[in-house]
Amino acid sequence: MKSFTAVSVVCLAICTLANPVTKQKFADKDFLEKQKFVLEVLQHVYQDDVFVTKFDETYTTYKPWEHLDDYNNVDKLTEFFELWQNKPLCDEVVFSPVYSTHVEYALGLGRLFYFAKNWEAFTHAVYWARVHVNKQLFVYALNLATVLRDDLHGVTTPAVYEVLPWHFFDVETVTKAEHYALHGFHNVKQLDNVFNVVVKSNYSNVYDNVNYDHTLAYFTEDVGLNAFYYYYNLHYPYWTKGPETHEFSKDRVGELYLFLHRQLLARYYLERLSNDLGEVPHLNLYTKYGPGYYSNLAYYKGVSFPDRGNDYNFYNNENFDLVRDVALYSERVAKFVDTTTDEFHTAVEKLGNTLQGNAYSLDKKNYGSLDNLLRDVVNEGRYYGKFGDVLPGTLSQYETSLRDPLFYSLYKELLSYYWRLAGNYPEYKKEDLEFTGVTLDNVHLPEKLTTFFEYFDSDVSNVVNVETTRVKGSDDALFKFGRNSVHNGQSFVVKARQKRVNHQPFEFTLDVTSDKAQKAVVKVFLGPKYDENGRLLKLEDNYQNFFELDHYVVDLVAGVNHLKRSSEEFACSTNDQTTYFELYKKLFDATNSDYQFPLTSGQCGYPRRLLLPLGKKGGLTFQLFFAVYPYHAPEVALYSTYDPTVSCGVGSGSRYVDALPLGYPLDRPVGHDYYFKVGNFKFYDVTVYHKEDTTNVV
Repeated sequence: MKSFTAVSVVCLAICTLANPVTKQKFADKDFLEKQKFVLEVLQHVYQDDVFVTKFDETYTTYKPWEHLDDYNNVDKLTEFFELWQNKPLCDEVVFSPVYSTHVEYALGLGRLFYFAKNWEAFTHAVYWARVHVNKQLFVYALNLATVLRDDLHGVTTPAVYEVLPWHFFDVETVTKAEHYALHGFHNVKQLDNVFNVVVKSNYSNVYDNVNYDHTLAYFTEDVGLNAFYYYYNLHYPYWTKGPETHEFSKDRVGELYLFLHRQLLARYYLERLSNDLGEVPHLNLYTKYGPGYYSNLAYYKGVSFPDRGNDYNFYNNENFDLVRDVALYSERVAKFVDTTTDEFHTAVEKLGNTLQGNAYSLDKKNYGSLDNLLRDVVNEGRYYGKFGDVLPGTLSQYETSLRDPLFYSLYKELLSYYWRLAGNYPEYKKEDLEFTGVTLDNVHLPEKLTTFFEYFDSDVSNVVNVETTRVKGSDDALFKFGRNSVHNGQSFVVKARQKRVNHQPFEFTLDVTSDKAQKAVVKVFLGPKYDENGRLLKLEDNYQNFFELDHYVVDLVAGVNHLKRSSEEFACSTNDQTTYFELYKKLFDATNSDYQFPLTSGQCGYPRRLLLPLGKKGGLTFQLFFAVYPYHAPEVALYSTYDPTVSCGVGSGSRYVDALPLGYPLDRPVGHDYYFKVGNFKFYDVTVYHKEDTTNVV
């Protein structure tokens, strides 16, 4: 039988983790059935008729509340069953995980999937939800189940931008894809008996640069970046503590919340400098907010995401009560920041939990959730549909939040509480930063780094509605195997092709001298050298703007060490996900040949393509900051409670390289830059050049 497979193994990791050196694992025959089910259940999610025909009557008549023996902890499901039977959340409602009225559905469905006793019970629960539940909610809960259920570790779920393309690709892309199918793929050539359609997909600024911020659309609308943020919020939903065996508190979830948003804000600022833009604008709810946003996105039902004009005023009659609550909760958070006597690490964890308003908040009633409340304010109360629901805007969906410049201004305000808190603790001095007996003598790194645009294809076949009545008797191998993207019995794939930023791989070598054999940690940051006007930035004014590229443990030997590291190894980042179509082909081969289907750890990393900012054609100078410091063992040894080849380790308590604060030594304000002039630190100027490179453009 002909093989469909072109093998590519993707290494996945999350920022602050070391890159595991582990042996690749592969699916056995039983696990292939699980993988097949997950791929089938997520294709063409808004069409039940392409899914239900594969299953027998035990599935079609299944109602979970009539099969309580299929579940553990039934007492925790009773409320959801009652809610669903009296007020189901159907597809006429646009689901948002930040809406309190929708959270109880997410919690209930998440529990239903998690508490299923075995694979048979799980598939029946998923079938019921696939047919009856709001599809956005269904995708959200199923992705969460693959993270938390041990029997699903290693399963590869298709990228969320390929399952729900409407939230990532503009209406022009979606419409063109639909037209190809409506016209019967007329004049479309077949490759390997598959209709291959490529639709060029633009960013929103191609229609109108509504402001200078809109020039960053290539970065803020990058599907990999937005998927990364979606998965982070999926892994640590604010509305639950997690299962008893995987409680999120084990992962310093409050500190991680603050660190991740510090990272995103710093990375965004680096991109702004590449476009001659300065500091991120402040968000003041009592004055007009300058940058507007036009997304050109539309939900599956056809209603557009709300747009916002420039100089928008959020302080109006409809928002009066919400703005008043923001002021009230802000005052209480500021009081905690200025009066806490906790050790720094503890205070940061409490602040992060409280700002997010998650299940570990100090006091949800007293502090609320400034995160959700601010998202509510800027969503602007636009009503839609017969149920009187508020239409979610870009900041009410995690997968679209990063597209809007308002996101960065909002989190700049939230993070101001972190920096205020950090400023209330002693500044790191030389004696805190020095590594006795260890010196970083030299850095060997190309002075020039290069970025370029290249075309990237995403499988958006899900946007096309397909028919199943015409394909009986089809001899198409993939269709008979279970893939439903077919026209007149022949497989098709629709690809959205976008120009995306990438960079040429680079490597560095650190010459480190140690007086003895010992463990150490190496961190690498990238930060600005000059502001948008070309003025030299001092570290005292610039410490917030460094983006962490890498973080790993080394075993130093006595004498000189040459520590070589490639950007392909950076622990903070991951490669692009395999497309839905390629996953199906690999699964087909693994089922019908001796090809081995690789298990993966899920979507837990920052896009490796976006490590470097765009730079300029004539070059733009940044600075790398290398830090080598003593290893402080974490409370639970790295990877000791989970297998990083098949799991992201959510709630494991063993995800972190060391015990020091995330972002150390730039996690506190720098009042005296000369404290950083220690032998184990080194700042190194590097110039990023942007060029048009057509090597990988098809």
